[in-house]
Amino acid sequence: MTLFFSSFAAVAVTPSDDQVRPDMATQHPTHPPVIPAGPNPVYPADFYAPFQPQTALDMLERTPGFLLSEGSSLRGFGGAAGNVLIDGQRPTVKAGGISQVLRRISASRVERILLLRGTDAAEAQGQTLVANVILRTDAGGSGNASVTVRHTSDGRLSPSAQISHARRIAGWQTNVELSGEVARFPAKGLYYNRDAAGQLTQTRFEKTTAKAPEWGLAASTSGAVAGGALTVNLRLNKDGFRSRRAIDIFAGERDGAPRAMRDIVYEEKGKSAELGLDWTRAIGSGWTTKLVGLARLEDGATDENYAEPGYQGVSSLRQKPLELVGRSTLTQEGDHVIRPELGMEIAYNRLSSRLDYAEDVGGGLLPVNLANADTRVSELRGEAFANLTVKLAGTLNLESGMAFEMSRIRVVGDFPNEQSLSYWKPSAALVWSPTGRTQLRVGVRRTVDQLDFGDFAASVNQADGRPLGGNAGLRPARVTRGLARIDHRWGKGGAIAVEGYHQWHQGLLGYLLLPSGDEALGTIGNARQWGVTAQATLPLDDAIRGARLTLDGTLRGSRLRDPVTGGARHMDDISPRSLTAEFRHDVPALRSSWGINYAAAERGSVYYTGEWLAWRDDALWGAYVETSALAGFKTTLKASAINGQDTHRLRRFYTPSRAGTASGLEQRDQWQGAILSLTVARAL
Repeated sequence: MTLFFSSFAAVAVTPSDDQVRPDMATQHPTHPPVIPAGPNPVYPADFYAPFQPQTALDMLERTPGFLLSEGSSLRGFGGAAGNVLIDGQRPTVKAGGISQVLRRISASRVERILLLRGTDAAEAQGQTLVANVILRTDAGGSGNASVTVRHTSDGRLSPSAQISHARRIAGWQTNVELSGEVARFPAKGLYYNRDAAGQLTQTRFEKTTAKAPEWGLAASTSGAVAGGALTVNLRLNKDGFRSRRAIDIFAGERDGAPRAMRDIVYEEKGKSAELGLDWTRAIGSGWTTKLVGLARLEDGATDENYAEPGYQGVSSLRQKPLELVGRSTLTQEGDHVIRPELGMEIAYNRLSSRLDYAEDVGGGLLPVNLANADTRVSELRGEAFANLTVKLAGTLNLESGMAFEMSRIRVVGDFPNEQSLSYWKPSAALVWSPTGRTQLRVGVRRTVDQLDFGDFAASVNQADGRPLGGNAGLRPARVTRGLARIDHRWGKGGAIAVEGYHQWHQGLLGYLLLPSGDEALGTIGNARQWGVTAQATLPLDDAIRGARLTLDGTLRGSRLRDPVTGGARHMDDISPRSLTAEFRHDVPALRSSWGINYAAAERGSVYYTGEWLAWRDDALWGAYVETSALAGFKTTLKASAINGQDTHRLRRFYTPSRAGTASGLEQRDQWQGAILSLTVARAL
């Protein structure tokens, strides 16, 4: 239905073939063919011309069959890899930073994008598809600027802007970006509370206003030092979030005047600084050495005031994370039968956290004690690894690796604890590339989940009445993943990749009761997860010249034995299916494009000790029109969540736990409305 509607609309606005002058078709060609480079396709800069890209980020978002992965913000550098390289090197930034780096690179500086489907992706550990952005060596000064204004359902405007510039200064390639944004999140919601017999006991109508300002400075410079290339990345950010939830409370049905009102004011403030250093040098015979240093410091504060007649709850959380990472690798590159990579990484992580929580039920504010409300967690971790790529035949490669990790975690607080952990992490994959178009991969990899240090410390969600203690004895889960993947590309931008996987989780984390009686995260047992993912870029030129359909979908399942009830259940927050789709039509003669995008509904569950929470996000539709008809500018008009942003949540409560009897439920239906945005961008 989506494709039919999109195709019909495209025909309605596209001139027929006999209406398009031959000289127009010559002046505005469609996508040139993809150039194979062995098993890895190459997309030259000309391929992206119909998309009117302003930055390298725009180009990657339009690369067939490729989905940008920012990596993770968890501890370390190697295990938090994204799937983007720049001139063969991974940017020394953590999660969120890759987009900023790509946004600072003007599209005019990009010579080509090479997709690495196999053995050349050592810099992006564990990724099966990596984009290598190759920059022009003769590029001069360049920059980008953009301004966006968003109109939300409350009738207010939210601006954002960014400007960047890159040029060579005293032999160093340097670029700087300034960015700022004020986002708004208006929402309305209805709550229904029922008792164990199903009788309606309370209705609440909620109106939320929220604002999130964010400011950032990002800069990088690279040049020759000590026979190698040194790159320095700096990021400074200041952000915040403030919301007010005004809630009318009704006894039973929502009619007449509310019997009470509830007011919840929530505020977050944070600032962070990150410095990354990367020095790479060729040392002969195809060998390259690389040294990486990364330092990240954050300071965050969260305050919440919950008030209604007869009750008040006040909480204040202060957290200061610190991360220091050093990494060294030695790699042999080039066309060798055996290509080794050796390396080691050492990381120090620390979190200081203090939660002050008090309640007033009529006698004044009284402190509420939670396990590890004032705590400090630190970890010293070291890892040594060796990866080996072996060319078994002309089209068959073996990728293998082994890593050994050791760490010591120390917790200081109400329940001090110290533990030493060590893990072996093997991996192996067979990669067969029978043609330049098709590649098959079968592999297995063992990883260790990284702990969120915030789970060692106490926290509280007052709106849901859910205080959580900190668990000083947390241990990471171990995951073994087996996969089979096929990647096929054809013609002028066609691509499809399908992957089936099965994961075994050992020592999975979930919610349990601590000896202190507080609920917290802890090890609840073993689990399995399985699924199929698919990404496709389908050119539709045979039906509509300049059109294509992009799809990304996943079907998944999971199973574990519930430690509370003893029965089988799904893993927390695992949606059984997800799907995003975009139909895009480029009209080069008009220097314009338009498209429709869709995200299917998703759902999942979270299992607390005395509560089952189920959530569902309804499907979302969007549309956009973009043009560069005004010389030097790219203008985009975009409508997001045209059908509204409706979410639903159901909480079922049990006494004394989910193994006991049902004691009531709470249902919430929330909607946020559509967002209309206008963006004007210009290459400088």
